Amino acid sequence: MPLLSVRSLKVYFKIRQGWVRAVDGVGLEVDQGETVGLVGESGCGKTTLAYAISQLLPSNAYVLGGQVFFNADRRVDRYRQVYRRTGEERMAKDLAEAEVELGRNPAREDDDRSRKTHDTLEERVQELRYPLSSTYRRYLKAELGQLKENLARIEAQAIQGDKDARDALREVRARYAAASQEFDLVDITRRSDGRLREYHPKLNEIRWKEIAMVFQGAMNALNPVYTVGDQIIEAIQAHEEIDEEQGRKRVIELYKLVGIPVDRIDNFPHEYSGGMKQRAMIAMALALNPKLVIMDEPTTALDVITAAKIMDEVLRIQRQLKMTLIIISHDVSTVAKVADRICVMYAGQIVEEGASKEIFDRTLHPYTDGLLGAFPSVKGEKRRLEAIPGSPPSLVTPPSGCRFHPRCKYAKDICTTTDPPFFVLQEPLHRALCHFSNEFSAQGGLARA
Repeated sequence: MPLLSVRSLKVYFKIRQGWVRAVDGVGLEVDQGETVGLVGESGCGKTTLAYAISQLLPSNAYVLGGQVFFNADRRVDRYRQVYRRTGEERMAKDLAEAEVELGRNPAREDDDRSRKTHDTLEERVQELRYPLSSTYRRYLKAELGQLKENLARIEAQAIQGDKDARDALREVRARYAAASQEFDLVDITRRSDGRLREYHPKLNEIRWKEIAMVFQGAMNALNPVYTVGDQIIEAIQAHEEIDEEQGRKRVIELYKLVGIPVDRIDNFPHEYSGGMKQRAMIAMALALNPKLVIMDEPTTALDVITAAKIMDEVLRIQRQLKMTLIIISHDVSTVAKVADRICVMYAGQIVEEGASKEIFDRTLHPYTDGLLGAFPSVKGEKRRLEAIPGSPPSLVTPPSGCRFHPRCKYAKDICTTTDPPFFVLQEPLHRALCHFSNEFSAQGGLARA
């Protein structure tokens, strides 16, 4: 059962020039105990996706669609697919009608009324393509009403001591939770317009205790006027009622775990090397035994030797604690050793996903091929490294069709006009967002020169 399920997530930033489509329809699942590597160039949406999972987005970020289910109950997950399918079938009918209407009502620059009509229809189409939990509840109103009645009736029978009613009660509660989209972090923190709610205390029970994050740039992440040990103790005390002595014992255990000498607890950040600061940030993230740890560029600003040691420590800790990890990096080679599965992001979308070995052996997307071709291999023949030409596109005005087509050497006319579908290989699960992945797969993957 997935610990984390991200479904059709859509996170935009509002700026003066328009909307920055930082995460645009991303879907991702992470199983308990799995390590997933999230790779791609700077500015492709990796960190925004991480912040959306932990709901640490800034005030100008809007979640305009999608869901983030975390640590859902197994029984609830069993029923969720049924209600999800029912809701999507009903949405599909309205979506088709809205798309037809949108085609009949193009926006005309000289006509305010037509432009407003077009914008309203466009919003409607986007709402149905990337539904929030509130959208699902609206389309499952009849089922929710019936489940609520059943819940009240069976609860009354259970109170009277009916054993069969107690068993039925668990099932109806699970069905109601599934239909009402419980365990969705977006639903907890966001209003229907995508903006942050003013108050969401439930997140305090999740952040750091359930989902922890190692932020990018450990050099600047620690407060320079407090000792490192005190900062970790403060993080623990913010969530648990423990005294200084208990907190210090916890920090000692954490330092031993991440490989920092215990006698460095009372040092200030400037007395730590870069590698030690990174280990200290990992120790802080692990302080409350979270179920999911997100590491954002854990080897930034470190030399290759220190970076390799840090990743070895991460692999050792993951195996020891059986943690669930998401590791974000622009360097495929950094995550290759530790990740069970790799997801490649480009221009706000996941363009390829598969088991680490499968990604290297059978690349199905030209962008992934370009990333792998830009790094030297320690095995096999020596070859000239090839950089991907051009730069990532503006996410305010991304290219039409496939977003990678201006930089792709395989691009054809269809790539410039039509959004590519996901090509999916089931065994092992491997998918790519490209018009020609089927052809690449038949050839055994893209061959790097």
